[in-house]
Amino acid sequence: MIDISKARLVHLRWLLQLEKRIRHESAPTLESCRTCELGKWIYSEALEKYSAYPEISFLEKRHRHFHETADILVKLFGDRNFVEAEVALDELKRDSQDLIFMLTMFEYRYTGFNEAS
Repeated sequence: MIDISKARLVHLRWLLQLEKRIRHESAPTLESCRTCELGKWIYSEALEKYSAYPEISFLEKRHRHFHETADILVKLFGDRNFVEAEVALDELKRDSQDLIFMLTMFEYRYTGFNEAS
């Protein structure tokens, strides 16, 4: 089981670092949605082990979309398409909020389920 509190913090820190780097025109190297820490957990354990929780399926979709949007964002900034990049950054921040919400909801439901057992 992933440490969800840590996952939320790592995710937020990663998003802040990404924004800082692109604003300073330093193109970051991005991991795929399967190789980042959260992705490793989702694809190696969560989708199968926690499939009864609808949050996991939504988390996987939002996480994949988050990485796709991050790739687009980096390309747009690299191409100096700053207006479109700002739109992508806003979308990335919304995706980030969704991810954190889904992690929190899963944590709440999973913890509540275990306490009731």
